[in-house]
Amino acid sequence: MIVAFSLPVKGFLGTGATLEADVNLVVQLVMGAALVAGVVLAKHKRYRAHGICQTTVLLLNLLMIGLVMWPAFQQHVKPTIGRVLHKSYYAMPMVHAALGISAELLGLYIVLVAGTDVLPTWLRFKNWKRWMRTEFVLWLLVVISGIGTYYAWYIAPFR
Repeated sequence: MIVAFSLPVKGFLGTGATLEADVNLVVQLVMGAALVAGVVLAKHKRYRAHGICQTTVLLLNLLMIGLVMWPAFQQHVKPTIGRVLHKSYYAMPMVHAALGISAELLGLYIVLVAGTDVLPTWLRFKNWKRWMRTEFVLWLLVVISGIGTYYAWYIAPFR
């Protein structure tokens, strides 16, 4: 009985993915849509709602990284780093991880600057639009590379 609970559960999207991977993909796509909604809020000068929306996505993403992405990376990619990066199965998650870490760190920095007085003045940026746009483009690249990782891991091997 205990063994049955420790086996990976097949996902619901009809690919070779686990339930966790399918849930993560759907959550990431919803968060991508929420980021777009946050941009719309900012364009309508609803900055408080924009900040709440974007910060919620940032923190939810940290949770998904800890629960799904980091353990999968540790299990499937880390043991092979440096040996098989020419294969998309390993290269895609490496690109996704590099972009994702950059986006998450930049997002945390933006939240610290925008929502707190923790950082000294000399570490605070002035050009909000440039930083926010950079972060948004970075997140779009992360979502795209995440879809690429999902494809490389759970769809391409079964074709």
